[in-house]
Amino acid sequence: MLGRRQVFCVVVAVGLVAGTVVGCSSSSPDPSGSTTSPTVSASPSPDPSATAVQAEVLAVYHRYWDATVAAQRGNPDPTLFTGNATGPLVEEEVAQAAQYQKLGIVREGEPGFSKVTVEVHGDSAEVRACVDYSNWVAAGVEDNLPDVAPAGLRLERIGDAWLVTEYVKPPADFTC
Repeated sequence: MLGRRQVFCVVVAVGLVAGTVVGCSSSSPDPSGSTTSPTVSASPSPDPSATAVQAEVLAVYHRYWDATVAAQRGNPDPTLFTGNATGPLVEEEVAQAAQYQKLGIVREGEPGFSKVTVEVHGDSAEVRACVDYSNWVAAGVEDNLPDVAPAGLRLERIGDAWLVTEYVKPPADFTC
């Protein structure tokens, strides 16, 4: 391991719109439906900036998904991904959206997310989640996506910004 490795975990029960953040703790969520601030449990005590970094990473993750949803609704514009993703991943998303547009395929709705975890290792981060595709569909098109599946994205800090750089396969023990 090079340098000091810091691993922080934030579990998030969130939909794209709701953005409710719940920390890794043994307490159950407030039944009143109020949101709670993210908390971090790590040993030894976490760096005070950890929560801010995790929140920044998570915000980029959700902006990336917002851009993907917009692109697959018929807008294959690469600028949708400006400030949230870079590299071949953007090219793949835009190419897929352009293909959908050419074929007249428009996905409606949006995916949902559960069991979201954020791990930050210096200038690299990984976000894993159970992605619920059941409400993100293309009318009249049969797909092979499961209703809910584990998915991961790698983010890199490039300059002062976190950007999604690639999809990653979650470990086998990350199940939905």
